[in-house]
Parts: sequence; C-alpha cells; structure tokens
Amino acid sequence: LKIPRVDETSRATGSRWGGIRAYWINEASALTASKPKFGLLELGLQKLSCLAYMTDELLADASALQTYLNLAVTDELAFTLDDALIRGTGAGVPLGILNAGCTVSVAKESSQVAATIMYENVSKMRARMLPRSFKQAVWFINIDCMPSLEKMVIPHKNVAGTENVSGQAVWTPPRGAADPPNGMIFGRPVVAIEQCETLGTVGDIILADMSMYYTTTKGGVQSASSIHVNFLTDETAFRFILRTDGQPALKSAITPYKGAGTLSSFITLATRA
Repeated sequence: LKIPRVDETSRATGSRWGGIRAYWINEASALTASKPKFGLLELGLQKLSCLAYMTDELLADASALQTYLNLAVTDELAFTLDDALIRGTGAGVPLGILNAGCTVSVAKESSQVAATIMYENVSKMRARMLPRSFKQAVWFINIDCMPSLEKMVIPHKNVAGTENVSGQAVWTPPRGAADPPNGMIFGRPVVAIEQCETLGTVGDIILADMSMYYTTTKGGVQSASSIHVNFLTDETAFRFILRTDGQPALKSAITPYKGAGTLSSFITLATRA
C-alpha cells in the first residue's frame, strides 16, 4: 500500500504542510502561488504466524478446547503485533515507535537518580509533542513505573532557589490511596502495557499519538487445520496467519515555527541509569 504523505519537516513559513503558504495581499493584487511537497509512505504486508498442535484425544475429550486455542492464539498474535508497533525494526516486521526516525527522546535530568521518573521528565516530554497531536496522545507505561509516578512531585525551592524544601504531589487519586489513580497526566490517559520497557530504560514511558501511526491489514486472521502434518502422532495442526504492516506517518521530527527543540507525535525518555 503506497500512501502519499506530506513531506513536512518544519513549521517555518514556507515549509508548513510541505510548502503551502498564505499571503496577505491588497485589493486587486495578484495572488502568489505555493504548492505542497509530498513523499511516499509504503506499507508492505509482513507475515505473522502461529502454529499449534493438539492431540486428537484432547480435542475429542474437551469440547471447548478448540475455542480456548482460538482465544489464546488470537491474544498471542495481538500481543506480538503490539510489541512490533513499539519496538519493531522495520525489517520483516512493522517499524516500531522506538526505532522510528521521527521519535524524539527527552534527556534525563542532570542529577536524576537511576530508574526514576520525575515531574520534570513528563513536563519536558509534553513540551516536545506536536500541539496538534497532544489532544489525542496517550501515555504508555510499564507497570514498573507506577510507584515512581505516584511519588512524582512539583518541587518547591527555598527563597534562594538552591534547595527543595517541599513538593506538590502530581499524580494523586481524588481521595488518596483508597481510590484507584485517576489515570491522567496533563489530562491524557495513562495506559500500562507489557510491551513497554522496564523502569529506567528507554521505552518505559512513551507519549504517543497513535492516530499518527499507519497500519495495513489484509483479510484479518486466516486460520486452517490439518490432520496430515502430524498424522503418525495423532495430532491436529492449527495454523494462523496475519498479514499486516505499520509505521509512523511522520518521516522525521518537526522543527517548530518558534522554539528550539524539534517536535513529534512520539516522545520517549532517555535511559536513567
């Protein structure tokens, strides 16, 4: 699947949306033309498969076993696909967020303790997201990050500004620890997924606008079974195939109209070791 995409790498005047530009003109003045620049995003069909064997005795004696197998395989295919969307290399698998050229990595704080997440981290991650993407963004985290998030505070310094003397909790349930967390940071949902890295490693917390990640799938999950593959051992083979691919819509991070740091729809936090 070949998709024309806007070749936008900068929000500077003359570069927005690949070159579209508006001009202020006087009455009856001639208009100045501009035109966009397009690139090509190409999605192939990578092949994700699962092959499982079940003995004929099990199939005969447990009537719900094939339903269980279908559920387990479908879950495994979904898990593996989600993992590729996070860390896929793009070679025979989808191109994942962590390996995409458009992903922005935010540096840790100079005095930051290893394997922690600080308020300054999430604040700077938010500041590197494209404004148009933030309203659809989600925080993906590894469950290991929960204790660190719950301890995040906005530090309050002394008058001289040299020492933290107190702090304001950032991620607090409405009625304290008795309630589950509200699941939001800066108004965007926090979703724990197994595919994120462990705390302190790049990919443990990701701010992502998944509407800017394109996928293609052909025909859904195709399944088939055969008694002939392992005929001599009295086993039935069940085969499942999913043809799919994906990659971010952006080719690179975007230089803002005003500001120093590049922006993106996918933001990560550098290793804190």
